[in-house]
Amino acid sequence: MEYEKMGKNLQWKKNLLFAGVFIQENLLHSIFDRYNEMSCKQWLLMSVLKAFDTPPDLSTVAKAMGCSRQNVKQLARPLEQEGYIRLEKSEEDARSLCISYTEKGKQFSKENTAKGRFVHEAVFSEFTEDEIDIYYSLSIKMMNGIKHLEEAFQKQKEEV
Repeated sequence: MEYEKMGKNLQWKKNLLFAGVFIQENLLHSIFDRYNEMSCKQWLLMSVLKAFDTPPDLSTVAKAMGCSRQNVKQLARPLEQEGYIRLEKSEEDARSLCISYTEKGKQFSKENTAKGRFVHEAVFSEFTEDEIDIYYSLSIKMMNGIKHLEEAFQKQKEEV
């Protein structure tokens, strides 16, 4: 498809941009699943763990990833079985499970830093630095728009 030629009117552009989010996600999943030892979402989970100084609980990771606690648990179980992470009861709340790296997970994370740079270079190879800045700003606006969508759906549900 030649998307550049098709984007003639605003509604069509909105449709493509919205559908494009899902299409891009599917493409990334497909590529990651073909060429990596773990799925795209498992890779994201492993990357998100780097952002925390202490082992986060499932709910905290879920919020950072934009998914449910149960979804994180389903992603984490195979990673635990493969020796990348540990799921342990929280010291503060025995009902809560925390995720921490094992030595294998730490090694993967260290090696993955270079792979992350490789991925970013490939994905953003056609972008100028200014375009990356613009895309970053637009992505933040999209995240805010997604929050508005959640609020609109919630309001609509309450009215029924």
